[in-house]
Amino acid sequence: MAITPGDILDTLSELVAVSDPQGKCLYVNEAWCRVFGGTPDQWTGQKLEVFSPQFAADTAKYAGAYSAHGPAHRFEDKFSIANRVCWLEWQQSVAVTGQRTFIGRDITDRKAEELALKAAARNAEAGNDTKMRFLATMSHEMRTPLNGILGMTGLMMDTGLDANQKAYAEAIRESGSALLALINDILDYSKIDAGRIDLEETVLDPLSLAQSVAELLSPRAAHKDLEIATYVDPSVPHRLIGDEARLRQVLLNLAGNGVKFTETGGVTIEIRAEPNAKEGTENIRIDVHDTGVGIPEEDLSDIFDEFAQVDSSHARKYEGTGLGLAIARRIVKAMGGTMSVKSKLNVGSVFSFTVPLKSKAGYHDDRLSCQIHDPVLLVTSSSILKRIVRLQLESANVRTFHVTDNAEEAHNFLNRHRNSILLCDLPFAAQHGKKLSAAASHSLVLLSPVARGRLETFRRIGFDGYLIKPMRQSSLFRRLSEKDIPQQKTERLDSPATAPVTGPSRFRVLLAEDNQINAVLATAIIKRAGHHVDVAGNGSEALYAVQSAPYDVVLMDMHMPEMDGLEAAQKIRELVGTERHVPIIALTANAMASDRDNCLSAGMNDFLTKPFEPPELIGLIEKWASGAANAGSEGPDALSA
Repeated sequence: MAITPGDILDTLSELVAVSDPQGKCLYVNEAWCRVFGGTPDQWTGQKLEVFSPQFAADTAKYAGAYSAHGPAHRFEDKFSIANRVCWLEWQQSVAVTGQRTFIGRDITDRKAEELALKAAARNAEAGNDTKMRFLATMSHEMRTPLNGILGMTGLMMDTGLDANQKAYAEAIRESGSALLALINDILDYSKIDAGRIDLEETVLDPLSLAQSVAELLSPRAAHKDLEIATYVDPSVPHRLIGDEARLRQVLLNLAGNGVKFTETGGVTIEIRAEPNAKEGTENIRIDVHDTGVGIPEEDLSDIFDEFAQVDSSHARKYEGTGLGLAIARRIVKAMGGTMSVKSKLNVGSVFSFTVPLKSKAGYHDDRLSCQIHDPVLLVTSSSILKRIVRLQLESANVRTFHVTDNAEEAHNFLNRHRNSILLCDLPFAAQHGKKLSAAASHSLVLLSPVARGRLETFRRIGFDGYLIKPMRQSSLFRRLSEKDIPQQKTERLDSPATAPVTGPSRFRVLLAEDNQINAVLATAIIKRAGHHVDVAGNGSEALYAVQSAPYDVVLMDMHMPEMDGLEAAQKIRELVGTERHVPIIALTANAMASDRDNCLSAGMNDFLTKPFEPPELIGLIEKWASGAANAGSEGPDALSA
């Protein structure tokens, strides 16, 4: 018995139907009948009206575009058959005679999985949104009193306190700073966990980045009698493009941990460029070495896990959430990089990460243009200084240099090289400085920030210069290449706060703040800097004040009664006249990127998160107030550009 094409089609699990150009059925197979019922004979001559109107419209749309020999278009359609929802995927082809062939496949199970995944994603997104709103609210509520605690403590420490009072005040400030760090960790971790990490692209200088981190941590390191130093290899470009704030966050975490878990020795930050085949991109490797307690080998695999602590004894001695390393690794991963660790118990650790950063064309790095021809001698017992200064001198192509921790050996070197430059660490300078400096042609004493007061003593025994640790690479090269350079005061991140400015007020500031403590704090900081300040308790009062008197800058809280800061900023921008152009700085405990975007969209010019440091606030006031003063007739567009 001969086998017909219909017999073959009846063996398929796919649904098959053929219609004439008018849509009347010419043929259906057994699979079609199992789904839609009836027999093939009963379907012959009937209109194929089982499809939805949308499906019919779609098939009509594509009917003239496909032939029996060309590609077929795929459609999905939903059916309710015998109290069961069924999804079928169809493929239609049209012959030159106008006949249409439909081949369908049951995709109900696959569709159910897709719908379940979409529902789960929506639920997860809703859950993330709820969590982020909760965290943003709690962050704001905690930052607001913390701003008062830290700020008022700082003001109190500038008054005439006795030794015990200063110790108590410092304990309050340290506790407040620890709580702020905890809030930041939790908020950062939650944002990253929800996939909300925000990366920006700005031009950055790797050398300045490393030095700023070292200088920020320098007081803490000096308090423990530790060294902290940086080295940036000449292969690293002068300018790169990446998220400088996030890189600083990672470096502060790694180097801060190094200081935290180290009792003797110190911490180094070393930056090098690695080979990269992708044009326009540099692979930057950053290693943070410490000589601390180290990590047991069995704990290395878990060290980047959330809430991980090395062991219970360390957890008791060294407080922390265990989130810092997890956050750092996730930030590096978001940048397209990797992070690793090597460690030996009671010897130290090296945390390393590599990130791809875009290179900034057109910048020439002239840091090594200084020519150092004279021999250099470093006298120190610090393994940190020995390593970093050696790397720095090698990178500067210093032909003759020697490193020692022996005073007699140092004196013999100076006698053999009469034109030598002496770099002498404080302990050796205090004991052997007079003899060693007399044998050198140029002598520099290396001081920690807390030893600045001893400068005159070392000048009297023969030193003609000094360097403050952590030493800036550029400062070291300049001091070594220019022996007669005048000693200039160098502003440092670790320098004491400048004295209050006296004399007439320079700028008129409007502060819109409903929290009384924060208003008192900001007012004191602004007045101490020599500026005049008026306070408005809400957005309505701020709007009225701007219309009533000329201000150089407005500080605007986001959340206030009656009228919030966003609405107030919008209404100020809608005013007619020069007052609509006054610079507005958001001064808020809200720390989310979306909050910053909302403030800028409302017409504000800048954004400062509470708690803030007094120099940050004054710096922004003077930046924008000066801009307003210099804008003249050019209008506000110059400010917001």
